[in-house]
Amino acid sequence: MADDLLASLALAARDRALGLGSEGAAAAAERARGHRGLMAMVTAAVVAGADDADPLLEAAAGGWLGELEALQEPTGLFSSGDNLASPPDSAFTVSDGVLALTLLRRRSLWPGVGERVEAVLRRALPALVTGGVHTPNHRWEIAGALAGLGTLVDAPEALERAREWLAEGIDVDADGIYSERSPIYAAYVSNPSLLTLAAALGRDDLTDVVHANLHAQLDLTTPDGVVETVHSRRQDQKDESFPLGPFLDQLARFAAGCARCRDATRRSASAEGTDPVHATARALLDDDVRAGFAAAGHAAGAGEPGPAEAGERWFAGSRLLRRWSGDTWATVYGGSDVPASGRIASGLACNPTFLRTGLGGVGVRSARLSRDFFGLGPFRPTSAERDGDRVVLREQVSASYYQPLEAARRLDDGAYALEFEGRFAASMAFSQRRRDVVRLETEIALDLADDGVVLAITTHGLAAPHALELALPWDCAVRGADDLGDGRFHLVTGAADVVGPDAMLHVEQPTGGDPAAPPVYRPGEAYEFLGGTDALAGPRLYLTWSSPGTTTVRIRRA
Repeated sequence: MADDLLASLALAARDRALGLGSEGAAAAAERARGHRGLMAMVTAAVVAGADDADPLLEAAAGGWLGELEALQEPTGLFSSGDNLASPPDSAFTVSDGVLALTLLRRRSLWPGVGERVEAVLRRALPALVTGGVHTPNHRWEIAGALAGLGTLVDAPEALERAREWLAEGIDVDADGIYSERSPIYAAYVSNPSLLTLAAALGRDDLTDVVHANLHAQLDLTTPDGVVETVHSRRQDQKDESFPLGPFLDQLARFAAGCARCRDATRRSASAEGTDPVHATARALLDDDVRAGFAAAGHAAGAGEPGPAEAGERWFAGSRLLRRWSGDTWATVYGGSDVPASGRIASGLACNPTFLRTGLGGVGVRSARLSRDFFGLGPFRPTSAERDGDRVVLREQVSASYYQPLEAARRLDDGAYALEFEGRFAASMAFSQRRRDVVRLETEIALDLADDGVVLAITTHGLAAPHALELALPWDCAVRGADDLGDGRFHLVTGAADVVGPDAMLHVEQPTGGDPAAPPVYRPGEAYEFLGGTDALAGPRLYLTWSSPGTTTVRIRRA
């Protein structure tokens, strides 16, 4: 039983390699990824060949390697997508190449293929030593590639450059969350790179960083293996289904000495997103990973405890509360970067979802508060406070009406400075004018219980229409609300039921609403002036009212 997990992964890795026939759909998908996909195919063939040096696998590896060699530029770099001649993007391919070449050498496998892989890596080395980055995680990817390659080919300049990147300090907070707050980049970039750096440079502290991040990701994982992404600052912040599987080999690295990682290793081995090629390769090359898989196999069915039945964790850096009990869980989030930055941008946490919850077989995929207030977009709290079962989110937004310029500031030609005033831009020298400010203050108090949540939403300010949008499970039916078409429903009065395959959700607005307030989601002028949106698809239930005042919404498992 101890080898069952690893044996099944090795078999899946071989199936993966054999399924990458030159004319197959899988190979076409990898080729579409450019140099990274081609090196991934080479690595798959090498991993599969580690236990069975099949000549067909060797020929396939050589063919894919030829395509990769043709993509390498004279600088040694590769280009893909919008990152042209990119040192960090090339580092991804180099990291896979280091994995493949190390395995080829350890197993004395396919010398000709090994020589060609080494030549590709050596051509890339000078550009990686001098190259720059443009995102936080790129530092660790390029440093990890340099450390792995520098160790493999005895290049001290590569190790020194890796140490230079590391000297900036790891961008991880006290909760174990990296500055980009992204599960996808933690799984695919930061964690594996830091483990490589730890091994190559003898930095045990980097191993501790990864272990802390893994525990944070587990606290953010639902019972069915979905990792929370709402707080992310990257592309996955709107992903409602990022799986635990990509963390598999990292969890296995700690599984021998950590019961929680052992349990998570077993769970992630059968989860979506598992990469059997990399998991098998690292088990073949790393005694700790191999021991972790063995420990997870030994513990399976042996009465070792699984994940905690109930618990909670407050992530102060992200202003996020995670709570779970059996098959019930909730995420309350108030950590958007938009209020402080005054804009929507790549690299900022922009998701306006403030609540997600699962209540058995039914739940709320997203709760957002939309309002029609000067095009400033949905509610994004600027503070979050928790006290036991209650979390209070607060926000204040404002818009201005500008007074005439003082006489000394007037220009005869009317050519005033083009300025952005927080809502829009114009040649009006806004900063030089007196202003009349209009404000809207919003407080949402969430009281969490085992069977659901109660929202008390209080607003102060001008009368403005509000709509609470509840994005519902894709496979549900809604009863008791007006069907607006296109998956949208409007709860005009009273209560509605959301019926899932195995459970039912009861949504009630006992304080009453405003049927005249439009049941729509408004993303704000930052999106709308270019015809864009961050709106969600799927079934959505709207509850409407107008400010100021307080409305109460109850969401409970029926």
